[in-house]
Amino acid sequence: MKNVVLLTGSAGSGLSSAEYVFEELGYYVSKNIPSSSIETVVSDLLSSNNKFQNICLIVHAYNAKETYKLLSKRKDASYRFVVLRCEKEELLKRYALTRRVHPRSVTDKIAPTEAIEGDVKDILEVSKYADYLIDTTSLTVKELRAKLYKYLANVNESKMTSVNFVSFGIKNGIPQGIDCFFDVRLIPNPYWVEELRELNGTDQKVIDYMLSFDITEKVIGDIVKYLEHYLKELQKSGRANYTIGIGCSGGQHRSTYVANYLAEYFSKEYRTQAIHKDSPKLN
Repeated sequence: MKNVVLLTGSAGSGLSSAEYVFEELGYYVSKNIPSSSIETVVSDLLSSNNKFQNICLIVHAYNAKETYKLLSKRKDASYRFVVLRCEKEELLKRYALTRRVHPRSVTDKIAPTEAIEGDVKDILEVSKYADYLIDTTSLTVKELRAKLYKYLANVNESKMTSVNFVSFGIKNGIPQGIDCFFDVRLIPNPYWVEELRELNGTDQKVIDYMLSFDITEKVIGDIVKYLEHYLKELQKSGRANYTIGIGCSGGQHRSTYVANYLAEYFSKEYRTQAIHKDSPKLN
């Protein structure tokens, strides 16, 4: 059965930060759907042609009650209702600080103070239906993220950071979006061994060849030692995603092995995956 989460909150209560959490956890996110269209959209998202198992629908505070009542009648998926609330005084501070335009000010042509008051009133009314209510008044973004991770995926704060290890061939250029990368060309290249040339970094013969050299363990050990400290500090800062490149000459042997090794090694502390840019058949 598919999983649908309806998310609402006052504008300025942390909806954008919450949206990122849903995306990081693999949810398909659809937002600002009019209540008149919600059932049509949900039926389409729940159809067998749609590959998304987890869906998040984000609606404005003034649409939340009607949308909730429409969805609560459906039995074709698992539905949960998450509400973010925030005190009026804090919302006023946030809008004064960011100088953003309140969406309700535009649609209803009212002053920002009235718009915020309208949101607070609507959220207060709809909060009684919430499966999970979060008061963001005194929360940092990191604390909000931790609460959502715990609720949605039973992931505690210690495993909030997602780390991608991307193998690539340096001759093809550094991929976009890399936060840092390690050059592993000091490891002897299996490409120059004829029987290994057409294989890749997941083949045991290639792995055995590379591990027969002391420098392989030294290179990997140095990378692990650095990342053990660096990623720990990164996670403390609340960083959601970090992408680490692992480069060798062609992206076929050495970098693919090291990327897979690191993804497995750090999976106990972080959400990890290995991505092979220049050996896509390994993905």
